[in-house]
Amino acid sequence: MEKQVSIHTDSQQLSGVLHIPDCNKDEKRPAIVICHGFISSKVGQHRLFVTLARNLCLAGYAVLRFDFSGCGESSGEYQDITTTQQIEEAVKVIDSLEKHPEIDLTNITLLGHSLGGAIATSVAASDRRIQQLVLLSPVANPFDDIVKIVGQERYQKCLEENSVNFEGFELGRTFFLSLAELRPLAEIHKFHKNVLLIHGSEDVETPLDNAYQYQKRLEQRAEGHNDLKIIKDADHCYCSAIWKKELSELILHWLKDHTAL
Repeated sequence: MEKQVSIHTDSQQLSGVLHIPDCNKDEKRPAIVICHGFISSKVGQHRLFVTLARNLCLAGYAVLRFDFSGCGESSGEYQDITTTQQIEEAVKVIDSLEKHPEIDLTNITLLGHSLGGAIATSVAASDRRIQQLVLLSPVANPFDDIVKIVGQERYQKCLEENSVNFEGFELGRTFFLSLAELRPLAEIHKFHKNVLLIHGSEDVETPLDNAYQYQKRLEQRAEGHNDLKIIKDADHCYCSAIWKKELSELILHWLKDHTAL
């Protein structure tokens, strides 16, 4: 079953879709919350998150995908977003799971793609409800990585004019300022549970070295296991049915070893 949900924050209304697997009345299912990335939405490029959520749901997981404010169908404007606000919104989304009795609140996986991976890392570092962390093509150095994608000229223009257009999205000056404060590599060591990293070998937007940077920090932890899976030839958004299928299979296989259904 898929149902539309609204998650209220102090100032915004976030739009989400909750995928609930078939289960008995008193049966509780582990949950997966998906955080989308830069200029994306809960649908994802070429419906990446729709496909992924449905595959995970068929395997028995409850999945909640949502739009950060200013994205997709949520309230707000993109030029007003900050990564600090997105972290707070992700926490509110996790809070909303308490309204659904069919969800096992002791078994929550946070999944983030690209910039959403950096957001998910920061949330998991301080939120003890998160039991597993899955990072897809994660941004390791948010400010440098996003400025590289947007371009130095647009970034400078944004500083001067307070906003700049990038692929139809108005990026605000405060967004870039908040990127400079987002340091997932400095936070990841605080998460002492299991982490799965997945990256495409041909990712141009956030090259494979990003995953290796996370892996290096994760291996320095005293607790928690981490795995890195590389999908050969895949790009940043897994723009192929073959890559999407492999992505789903890798996540499901890993979750099977680390969660109880």
